[in-house]
Amino acid sequence: MNKIRKWIKYKTIWLLTGLITVFGGITTRLATCTQQLTAVVTRVATNPINQTAAVESASFVANLFYEGSDDPFMTPGAGGEVGKLTHVVLKKGEKLFGDAIVKIVGKTDEIIKSARVWSSPQIQEGKRAIQKKIGHAKANNYKSAFENIDFTQENAEKLIHEIIEEADVVIIRPYLTKIYNSKGQGVSIETQTAKFVGLVERSLEKEL
Repeated sequence: MNKIRKWIKYKTIWLLTGLITVFGGITTRLATCTQQLTAVVTRVATNPINQTAAVESASFVANLFYEGSDDPFMTPGAGGEVGKLTHVVLKKGEKLFGDAIVKIVGKTDEIIKSARVWSSPQIQEGKRAIQKKIGHAKANNYKSAFENIDFTQENAEKLIHEIIEEADVVIIRPYLTKIYNSKGQGVSIETQTAKFVGLVERSLEKEL
């Protein structure tokens, strides 16, 4: 019985330490780091109802563009591994939203670079993404959030910057992450690599 208690105590300390490590690493660039860490750990430690949700959400943010050889949330069951099987919606004003945006902003150059890849000898991925969105809207008889935007690579890159800078919702899934602004415009990227996938319409988002 004592061994079991010690094991449970050890796992609890390890989990909270993992949370502090992940949040600390992400939020060192934020001015209110200490206060945010205290609030997050207190919420997780004192409210059992929020424990699973908090750890799963933290797992998503921790693994967003995670470049280390190890996973900070290897705990089986309720926690990291379970979290990666579902998804999380982060809205502006929430603590984890800020952490996710810090990571996304840090990868903006890589997102732009991958949007410059030539989809074909005639068109680059960014330009093609605008064309696809407007064409799809016309074909399905709805107004696109990208309407009246010229099909140019320059406009595509400008859009990506604006969407990230003005983001108010981030949806993180194991393979794809989508960032939306209040205008209804969004950009889709690969969760692990930050590779540009395309532009997305908030009005068509099933998670919101």
